[in-house]
Amino acid sequence: MLDQTYPELECIVVDDASKDDTDQIINSFEDDRLKYFRHEKNKGASAARNTGIRQSKGGLIAFLDDDDEWIATKLEKQVPLLKGLPERFGMVYCWMDYYDANNKLIHQHHPTLKGYVFPQVLDAQRLGGCPTLLVKRNVVDQIGGFDESLIRGNDGDFIRRICRTNRVDFIPEVLVKVHSNHGYIQISRSDKIGIKNHLDSQLIKLMKFKSEFRHLPLKQINVLTDIVNSCIKLGIYSSAVKYYIQLKIIWLFRTNFIKRQIKR
Repeated sequence: MLDQTYPELECIVVDDASKDDTDQIINSFEDDRLKYFRHEKNKGASAARNTGIRQSKGGLIAFLDDDDEWIATKLEKQVPLLKGLPERFGMVYCWMDYYDANNKLIHQHHPTLKGYVFPQVLDAQRLGGCPTLLVKRNVVDQIGGFDESLIRGNDGDFIRRICRTNRVDFIPEVLVKVHSNHGYIQISRSDKIGIKNHLDSQLIKLMKFKSEFRHLPLKQINVLTDIVNSCIKLGIYSSAVKYYIQLKIIWLFRTNFIKRQIKR
């Protein structure tokens, strides 16, 4: 991060109660742009990011996790774009690629959504993750930062709340590399704990954006379908039936509505 070609930079490092030598590594750098803060207890990614936000002073905020890498020109390209956009634009993002432990490219995420994209991101995370973002500080303050109650889906929730009231744009270049399979448990997991965390985040999403889902039934159907599948994977069959019934009711209501419109 300190190799960024954009000169006006402060780097806030938040150590979420790690047990490695993070503090020694940070202290080895002699750079006034670097500030180090440590949580005495592990609070999770959202809390760490909120601590970084509170300690920062700049008018624009970007995020970088310890398994991610910024291309040196990321901020140099994103800052003038965001500053040059109309006031209703609150965020810009870029593309990112994923690499395995052998530095082999395993996945590319190159979305092209721009403008008012809230309907497209309501049911799923279709923009880049947090490391790809550059956000206006007043926008982050308006939405209250990250939701610390979420164990999973915090990136998508953060982006979703920004997109609800702001426009976005993007740089069509890979400016972020994500390094996967680095030897410790990651936030996103495919085992039952990960599935349960994903289920919880989907249920919270339905409640948090209840009014918006009411006007976008297909998006609600997508989320309910995912919830039903998660319940089945976890063996919670009574809940699977409950949400499947909700799904069918919404689908039948929408189908009947379309039929009435056609008859007119």
